[in-house]
Amino acid sequence: MSNNEVLLDIMIDGRFYTQLRYTKRGFPRMVDGVITEVHKSKDIEDFVFEKLPSLKGKKNVNIGFAQQKVFLR
Repeated sequence: MSNNEVLLDIMIDGRFYTQLRYTKRGFPRMVDGVITEVHKSKDIEDFVFEKLPSLKGKKNVNIGFAQQKVFLR
């Protein structure tokens, strides 16, 4: 896994469904004195529903980050 990949855990009703690799670059920002990438939550949601269109419109779909420090704006 490269530095610009983010692992997304997709959960339905609190149960693990699948994991996706999100490879789009975020926006560079200074966070706690360190330059890091910040991702828009809307971009991540669009990516997940593009890859898994059957989940669009379902309730209780949660997108989490697999053991990573990720900043959203």
